[in-house]
Amino acid sequence: MTTNLAVELASDLQLVESRTGYEFLIDTLKSWRVRLYAGVTGGGVIHLLKHIEPMRVLDDDGQTPAFFQIGEYVAGFIPLGYYLASGEVCAAVATTGAATRLLTCGLSDAKLHNIPAIYLIPLSPADTRHRSPLQDTGPEGANVAAQLKAELPTGAFVLDDPERLEEQLEQARRQLDQGAPVALLMPPEALGKVVREAERRSHPSGYRRETGGIEGTSFARFCAEFPGQCAGRRVIVLAGEEAARYPEMPNLTTRFCEVLQAPIVWSTNGANAVARDNPYGFGYLGFGGNDRATQLWNSIGSDDIVITLGFFPDEYTLNFSDVSACVTWNFTNLTAPYGSVDGEFRHRVQGEYFEVRGALDEVLTKMISILKDVQPLRPPAPAFMVNLNNREILPPRDGAVDIVRFYRELDSQWLPDSIAFDDVCLAYKDRQYVTQRPHPDVRFHSLYRGSAMGGAIGAAIGAKLAKPDATVFAFTGDGCFRLIAGCLAEARSLGIVLFVLDNGSFGIVAQGLPIILPEHSLSRYHSELARIDFGSMARACGWSSWELAPDLANLDEIMCECYRPNRPSMLVEVPIDAEQMVGQNPRLHNL
Repeated sequence: MTTNLAVELASDLQLVESRTGYEFLIDTLKSWRVRLYAGVTGGGVIHLLKHIEPMRVLDDDGQTPAFFQIGEYVAGFIPLGYYLASGEVCAAVATTGAATRLLTCGLSDAKLHNIPAIYLIPLSPADTRHRSPLQDTGPEGANVAAQLKAELPTGAFVLDDPERLEEQLEQARRQLDQGAPVALLMPPEALGKVVREAERRSHPSGYRRETGGIEGTSFARFCAEFPGQCAGRRVIVLAGEEAARYPEMPNLTTRFCEVLQAPIVWSTNGANAVARDNPYGFGYLGFGGNDRATQLWNSIGSDDIVITLGFFPDEYTLNFSDVSACVTWNFTNLTAPYGSVDGEFRHRVQGEYFEVRGALDEVLTKMISILKDVQPLRPPAPAFMVNLNNREILPPRDGAVDIVRFYRELDSQWLPDSIAFDDVCLAYKDRQYVTQRPHPDVRFHSLYRGSAMGGAIGAAIGAKLAKPDATVFAFTGDGCFRLIAGCLAEARSLGIVLFVLDNGSFGIVAQGLPIILPEHSLSRYHSELARIDFGSMARACGWSSWELAPDLANLDEIMCECYRPNRPSMLVEVPIDAEQMVGQNPRLHNL
């Protein structure tokens, strides 16, 4: 009787404990709330994906891991949009060879924008080394592990030891906690082996969206030193994209500016941390930035104080300039954001530099409660201005949409729960200049640091997969479209909206080269593109299509269709003029 019971229990234990490394990986990611995998099957990933159901409907139960099949280039950006829409992490998958290279374009942008994302990439079997395997990932081939470790020194994990698999995944989870992507490299000979539950030492606690709390020492220092520092001095606030990831931040930044009597400027993505009606708002800074914000920032001198909410001094925000204030305080909850040195941005300021570490919503809430009772005399805040620009924008040539009027009209028609992405085209330079302030009903995102053309479409798909009830838009150019056109069919049932800005050229190049290379002829700019019938391509892939009238006569009808439920994805052609200069590009002077 005892022997039979022991055998029975051992049999049950075997059923529970027997998991391959692939299954263990999927189960672990599921404990981190990872539900979506996106990419293409084949070769080195078939033994992973055989454990995952295909995505059949958009509003699935959200609990069972599902695989959304779409081309690798687009798939690589899906985790970025997924996170920006929901704060949750998902995974992108590709097999060996060119597929890996396509997928990891998105990985680069995830790193550069401090976005947690998971990239699952197989490796060639170890016993095929020196035997010329197909799509060789080893040191004699593509050397994929070394490549990814060079880009993600602490975020690339070769899962080659079943005994260390749990430990490595826990290290990967910590990277995600700090807003960094991870690459999980999968040797088949290791992950194909059984990993027994009994060997697991602990259960991963799961991905955490943000780490709460405030680091006490840095906060106490601010409370002790800032009131004396700011007496008689002007204070300017800069909102970066880290701040935009806290839902209550628009309200908090308004209250913070009121307490400090301080003007605020924001980066392209930092705009999502600012309320439209903030009376201290001076606009977008840097690429496509507003004239008033540029003038204010350029006026900062050695007697001013700057407070940055998630400091991201990238080229498109500060154009390689350093902060020239006497004191800069950076509020952040990231330990090693992109662009930092030893986790800090001291190298990007000319005066003193201090940090306050902690969850930004908690930091600002506590700061407001303390500073409202400590108000030393300071210069009055600059007067509020409705119009943050002072340049004259010339109209386009006949037959083209006036970009200024286009974005103004759009700005009056957004409905709640809208999400939008600007692609690497004139859209990610002109929109912010025209609209000047963020809109409460739509959150715009731009993956400009990696500046990968076409990435916005993958991000938009990711956002829609994360938030099926949201209306998701992408604004792309006719050049960007060429990188993603082959994936339209897979996205036809999602209901996303794709505005294609069609000017028959690489618009950013066409506008910039006359300034950079004025002595060369137009033919040497290589910026012209062959015309495409975008609507016919979209309809052939199961989308609906519209063509925006140059006088915007049908824009109202188009926007009504955008918000109609249960429609297929739709493409809107927008004829524009590459010679209409709207947002400014300070980077031209660097080139």
